[in-house]
Amino acid sequence: MYLWHMKDLKNKVVLITGGAGGIGLNTAGFFAEAGARLVLTDINEIALENARARLAKHGVEIMTQVVDVTDLKAVEALRDAVYAKFGALDILINNAGIGFNAELVDTPLAKWQQLMNINFWAPLYHIQTFLPAMRTRKSGHIVNVSSGQAYFRAPTWGAYSVTKLAVGAMSEILNVEVERDNIKVTTVYPFLVNTGFYDTTTATSIGEKLFFMFLPLYSHEPETVARMVFDSVREGKDVEMVSALNHFFKYARALPIVSNIMDKNTLTFMSQGQQEALGFGAVVDKVGSILNSIFENAKQGIPEKGFTIHEVMSGEHEFVENAGDGETKFPPGKHKFEFKADWGPKNLVDFLNPASDARFMLSELAGTVTIGGLCENMPVKGSLQLRYVQDQKIRYIFDFSVDGTPYQYVGEKQQIYPWNLPYSHTTCFGTVTNMRTGKVISKSVTHFDLAGLPEFLGTFKLTG
Repeated sequence: MYLWHMKDLKNKVVLITGGAGGIGLNTAGFFAEAGARLVLTDINEIALENARARLAKHGVEIMTQVVDVTDLKAVEALRDAVYAKFGALDILINNAGIGFNAELVDTPLAKWQQLMNINFWAPLYHIQTFLPAMRTRKSGHIVNVSSGQAYFRAPTWGAYSVTKLAVGAMSEILNVEVERDNIKVTTVYPFLVNTGFYDTTTATSIGEKLFFMFLPLYSHEPETVARMVFDSVREGKDVEMVSALNHFFKYARALPIVSNIMDKNTLTFMSQGQQEALGFGAVVDKVGSILNSIFENAKQGIPEKGFTIHEVMSGEHEFVENAGDGETKFPPGKHKFEFKADWGPKNLVDFLNPASDARFMLSELAGTVTIGGLCENMPVKGSLQLRYVQDQKIRYIFDFSVDGTPYQYVGEKQQIYPWNLPYSHTTCFGTVTNMRTGKVISKSVTHFDLAGLPEFLGTFKLTG
C-alpha cells in the first residue's frame, strides 16, 4: 500500500525531463509554487535558462542541466549531479517526447529508432537510474507521460502510438510491482495539447490540414494538463486520463466492429495515400490549396474590423495572510473589489480564426480597478480570452501599479457549460500578485450583474 503521501510538496526534489517548455515548464511552475525544489533538463540550453528566469519568482532552488535523454551515461551523470546537490530525488517526471505522423510503410527505420529512443528508452533509462535509491529509501513517485494515442491508435500516427502504448504499459505494470516499496508510479495520458509538439509534424491530406488548422478548438492548453500532472502527484493517482475522449477510445477498442470502423474512417480522412487510392487525389490538392489560403483571402477581402464593449465586475476580496512585505500592512477582512474594462479585438478575422494561434478569441483590455485597502480606480491594461472550447473558461489578465509597485490580476470564469451559464458566465475568481515578490496578496470573487445586461450590450461598438 502506498503510504508516502505528497500533499506537502515543500522542499521535495522534482526532476522534470523536457522541462524547458510546454507541459514540462508549466508543471514545474505548479511544483515551484508549492515550494518544491526543481531539476529541469532539456536539450535546449537557451530555453532552459529562460525557464529558470521565468520560475525564479517562486524563490525555490532550481537546477538546470542540458541532457540528451537518450544517452544512458548522460542520465547517470545527471543522477550523480542531483544527488550531489540535493542528496536524493523524490519525484521523477518523464515528460520529454516527440511526435511523428506518417503511415507505417512510410516510416523509415531511423525515425522508428528516434521515436523509441526518446519516447520509450529515455523514460526507462531514468527509471532504471533513479529507482534503486527510491527503493532503498522506501519512498518516491514517478510520473510517465504517455499519450491518448495509446488508446486511439490512429492510422498515420502508428509509430508514435506504438511508442506511447509501450511506455504506458511499462508504467502501469511498474506501478503494481513497486507498490511494496512504497513507491507510486502515475501514468498520464494527455489527449491533444496545444504546444510546439506538433511543429515537427506535416499536413498533406485534407484531414491533416483541418486537424492542424482547428487544433486550438479541441486541444488542451499545456497549463491545464500540467495542473493534472501536479494534482496526480498530490493525490497519488495510478492513472490520469486527462480527457473523457480517452475513456471513449479505451472502451471502443474493446469492440472490434467499432474500432475497425473508426480506424478505416480515420485512415480515409487523414491519409493522402488512401485518398489518392480512392481517386480523390485531385480533390485533395484543390481543397488543400483552398484551406491554405482561405484565411489569407478573407483578410484581403475584409477590411480590418473589430469591436469594443464595456464590462463591470464587482464583488469583494480578502488579503491573504502575511500579504504585506514588512513595510506595507494590509487591513484584515473583506473589502470591495471592482474592475471596469473596455475590451474587444482590433481584428475580427484573427479573433475568430482558430488558425491564428495565440490571437484566437483574444482581445486587449483596458480600464480601472478598485481594490479596497490597496487602490481606487487605478488604470489597468491587459487581455481577455474566451476559452470556451479549450477549457471552458474566460480569462482576464491585467497589470497595474500602485506607488511604484507592479501588480498583476488574473481572473477566471470557470466551468462554463450551457446548463450553468447564469452562474459560470457571471462569476469570476481572481488573484492579485505582487510582481516584485511573486507573492499572491489577494483573492477575490466578482460578479457581473445580469440586471445590467441591457446596458452592457448597449456599449457594443464596431471599430475600424
